Amino acid sequence: MKNYGIIGFKDANVDNFTSDTGIKLRRVIHPVLRRVLRLAVKGDLIIDRYPTLEKDKPYIFVSLHNFLEDTIANLATIDRSTYLLFGTTNQLELNKEMYAAWLNGFIYVDRENVENRRDAIKKMERVLTSGSSVLIFPEGGFNNTENLLCQKLFASPFILSHLTGIEVVPIAPFYQFGSDKIYMNVGDPIDLCKFDDKKEALMYLRDTLASMAYENYLKHAKRVLRSELGDDPRLDYMEERRCEYLKSKWSRDVWDEELTRYLDSEDKEMESVLSSMDDIKITKHNAYIMKPIIERRSEDKKYDFKKYMHENWNK
Repeated sequence: MKNYGIIGFKDANVDNFTSDTGIKLRRVIHPVLRRVLRLAVKGDLIIDRYPTLEKDKPYIFVSLHNFLEDTIANLATIDRSTYLLFGTTNQLELNKEMYAAWLNGFIYVDRENVENRRDAIKKMERVLTSGSSVLIFPEGGFNNTENLLCQKLFASPFILSHLTGIEVVPIAPFYQFGSDKIYMNVGDPIDLCKFDDKKEALMYLRDTLASMAYENYLKHAKRVLRSELGDDPRLDYMEERRCEYLKSKWSRDVWDEELTRYLDSEDKEMESVLSSMDDIKITKHNAYIMKPIIERRSEDKKYDFKKYMHENWNK
């Protein structure tokens, strides 16, 4: 059954996605709601580090994003009323937990719609200037990469910070597949307004988040010997990621939306170049150059996670 009570938030505008009274009321109920959320977290929530933040001051909280429980773990950790930026359409439509998100306060964004993303910035600006905070996952979708501690970031933290003058607080949750513990590593506020250049600011924020994630791995990750890995570790990793997604129920193939990540002009150019290689025929004149490149391209396709999810999400 669809979430008819809140499905209309897909079309809500800057004026009616929440009320001024709703923003104030959520600040009043937050202490109680936070305790409820902590009880709702599946497993032990352990706060490794939390900075001393100014009382009654709004912040732009930005978190790494790679497991299902990191949303509720963040909201149960943050010490003030914080609206969640949420971009999972199918869950908004069907998942009954979205009523808890509504009680907390959330902002829906259609990640595939440029105009809707611009409206989400205006909605977050309204929440921040009203005295409440926002929580953003600036990587977009989950980080499903094997080696990147943090993916390239969307620009919303930089834009919001410059619109409002409000500081950014980085968060690096940590959860190891199969564990019953979630660790929260919350950093000191960062003033992104000191950066005039957007790219420089986002690189600084990404490096900060990546460093915090590395700290988590050093402190909490289980060490695995190479001899303990299976015959195809990359495929095993993809299957772990698939299982993480399937902790939620899905009514349709949503993976073009769910696996959103930021691509800058260099990324897009590289993808275009690689795609063009699919039509190249190997001849005796180009084999010594093209054969290794095409073999690598074939290997990349074999471990294309989006393709893997399209083919296996409902199995």
